[in-house]
Amino acid sequence: MGKRIAVVGAGALGGYVGGYFAHHGEDVTLIDMWPENIEAIRARGLELDGLTPAE
Repeated sequence: MGKRIAVVGAGALGGYVGGYFAHHGEDVTLIDMWPENIEAIRARGLELDGLTPAE
């Protein structure tokens, strides 16, 4: 089994970092103190948009 990554804080920055790693095949778990953030990600997913090129 490969390494697993946990990102504590699934706001703008944590969501982006976790999404970036997941997009590149890593096993990522997002942890946040606000259940609404996690439920929104589960319901709508993450869309990465920013300075890095889309692949």
